[in-house]
Amino acid sequence: MRFKRLIRFLSVALALLFVLPYISYGQDLPDDLYENTILGTWIDEKGESKSEFYRNDDNSFGAKLVWCASPKKQDRVGLVYIKDMTYNASDSTWTTSYLYSPDHGLTARGTLWIKDGILHVRGRKFGISATRRFSRVVE
Repeated sequence: MRFKRLIRFLSVALALLFVLPYISYGQDLPDDLYENTILGTWIDEKGESKSEFYRNDDNSFGAKLVWCASPKKQDRVGLVYIKDMTYNASDSTWTTSYLYSPDHGLTARGTLWIKDGILHVRGRKFGISATRRFSRVVE
């Protein structure tokens, strides 16, 4: 009985040893690969909207709204709300001077980063900041 437990324990330990490095969602990737981890579709923490992050021809990044839960906000689908976003390898963040909030009608500066698989989007205007969180949509 002890032998079976030992074998089971060693099997799990070895599996974790080989799998854990790949669960970090790109935290240990080289900078040229890590910057692309933002690409794809993300859903906000409240489940109210989905955004698609993409790369432009000039290697900057952008984001547009691709789905809204509220029928009253369907006219916003397709809205590009982040433009000219660039990746900063020194602190593993993306920055933009164009982060549009349709709810407030404001354009702000933005900083984005991924921590533990969660995308954080922080906008700043007039010394006030707000952060929204997004999870990757798994298809």
